[in-house]
Amino acid sequence: MEILQLLYISCLFITTLKAIVLSLKYSLQAQNYLVVYLIVTLYLEVYGLIKTYLNQMDYAIYFNIYALFCIVFFGFYFSKIFIGTQKKTTLLISCFLLLYIAFYVDFLSPQFVTILGILLALFYIFNAILWYYQKLKLPVEDKITHDPNFWIATALLLWSTYIIFRITPMYFFDKEDQFFLEILKKIGSVVNMIMYFLFYIALVKYQKKSIKRIK
Repeated sequence: MEILQLLYISCLFITTLKAIVLSLKYSLQAQNYLVVYLIVTLYLEVYGLIKTYLNQMDYAIYFNIYALFCIVFFGFYFSKIFIGTQKKTTLLISCFLLLYIAFYVDFLSPQFVTILGILLALFYIFNAILWYYQKLKLPVEDKITHDPNFWIATALLLWSTYIIFRITPMYFFDKEDQFFLEILKKIGSVVNMIMYFLFYIALVKYQKKSIKRIK
């Protein structure tokens, strides 16, 4: 296992552990059920690394299904945050994407389906921008950085921007430039670490909000 991969898994593990502790201390709702996403992600990433170590490259289908899980989860996540038109919009987009994938995308393919990654990234970008739009429209009550959703939206936007560049030419580089593909994988590990570090900050903000409610 590469050092960057180990650091990434460690970062994800620490963030997941923080979410589990908070869910036990307060409630799942207090962090908008983020712990569910983190546990599923950690399990799948560790499973993928073990299969890779054993040279059993037959797990791509699980990441295809995981993409569907992410659409369902963050469709739910943002629908709990959005109000009015924004809430209806994200639910509509979520349902449309799931129906489109069900009928037009071979998500049970033994290979990772590139279009799934692109659709997921675009879904994240759309919801992140929609959140910024809603936040800027609402009356200012506190600094935007005190809102845990700021860190979640920023993390998803960062990851999505990179992943579109990463997976679009993935199969081309796999055949034509293995060296550059390895560089992209290393950059991906760094992006993932930053993403889950931002998630950790979001959990800290959720914790502070929970403490304020108790007081």
